[in-house]
Amino acid sequence: MIKSGLVSLPDPVLPPDDQTLLELLESIRPRLKRLLRSYDIPPEDSEDLVQEAILEALRKWDTIRQKDVWLLGTVRFKCSHYWKRKRGDRVEAFDLADLEELSGPQAPDQEQKEISLDLRSLTRGVDERHRAALWLRFGVGLSSDEVARQLGYSATSIRKLTGRCLARLQRWVAR
Repeated sequence: MIKSGLVSLPDPVLPPDDQTLLELLESIRPRLKRLLRSYDIPPEDSEDLVQEAILEALRKWDTIRQKDVWLLGTVRFKCSHYWKRKRGDRVEAFDLADLEELSGPQAPDQEQKEISLDLRSLTRGVDERHRAALWLRFGVGLSSDEVARQLGYSATSIRKLTGRCLARLQRWVAR
């Protein structure tokens, strides 16, 4: 078993080359750590990303000219992809049933005025398309499909748009 501090691989996986995988990992370890830190990847996920990159390197080992550059580039790509996936997960984390409940029947006039004042004050720092989507969705009480028709978007993009904006507002209110 090979232990490099970042990954553990069984011995038979090492390629028969002038530079073994272990030597390669040892030589790029500081750059690899800097790269993972620069992308702010959690330690438990960074090991997975490095292992995935190593597996890809082993599959293409004979065709790779500069193995250190290739491996660092692959890890960089995987880090970028990691955060794109995480951002998508956060948008999908909103329960659609809860949002639908929030946009239920309209409240009495006085309560509706208070809600609209609160909504206006919360959305002051939000750009216009987000403000319009939020206003139609939660201020007027339209469904996602109706908001999409009003603004010329698809219903899924309205859900994503309002989800992102709600997440931003939650972070802003939590400060």
